Amino acid sequence: MKTEKMLEIIGNLAEQGMNAENTLKVFSLLGINGFDEENLSEIRLWSDCLPLSDEIPYTEEQRNLHILWECVDRVIWGIHVPFAVPFRQIIAKRLFKKCGDGFVAHEGCRFNYGQNIEVGENVSWNQGSFFDSKGGISFGDFSMATEYCKIFTHSHSESDHIIRSYAPVKIGPHAKLYTNCTILPGITVGTGAIVATGSVVTKNVDDYTLVSGVPAKPMRKRNTEGKTDFNHYMLKNNMFQI
Repeated sequence: MKTEKMLEIIGNLAEQGMNAENTLKVFSLLGINGFDEENLSEIRLWSDCLPLSDEIPYTEEQRNLHILWECVDRVIWGIHVPFAVPFRQIIAKRLFKKCGDGFVAHEGCRFNYGQNIEVGENVSWNQGSFFDSKGGISFGDFSMATEYCKIFTHSHSESDHIIRSYAPVKIGPHAKLYTNCTILPGITVGTGAIVATGSVVTKNVDDYTLVSGVPAKPMRKRNTEGKTDFNHYMLKNNMFQI
């Protein structure tokens, strides 16, 4: 079956609602066989096993959508970019709290509570990034997370690991998180800010400021060359974006 036809079918199934029957139909299209509705109902994601799961449980549809997000990285379709990126867009539009147009996510991007993620227009996530969204994460328009970025929105008591605190993270419009950086709970990364490779951000980052280091410190203002639009598109010819 052609890529475009598969995506059309999956989009229609998602519009109907990703119940068990429709989820198993998507499984079949992806080449995942041997599951029935009982098997599907028994699947428990990592987020189902966390202390916060009682407070913000997934609905059946949200769980099925999250399962499909995880599944596509485990089949050959996950490396076929013209299928995998639009597939993740379909899932994100219905799973995330908010998802604007032009969202691009590369393979291996993981999160725990999709319903706590807000994504603006033309946001892009590169390979292997992890978003701990328990406390809530928002990405402004044209913000970017490059390879293996990590965002955390919770921390633990030192005397009792199960006691946890939560604080949201906000990534501003046109902000850029470079490879393998880490953003800690409660942080705001300002509009147009840049977090350098390998940095650990423990304090808010001002607008149009580049921070670097462990812990990250302001180094200089972003070199904007007088621009306010930084051409934050992930792929050539603005593929999959607007």
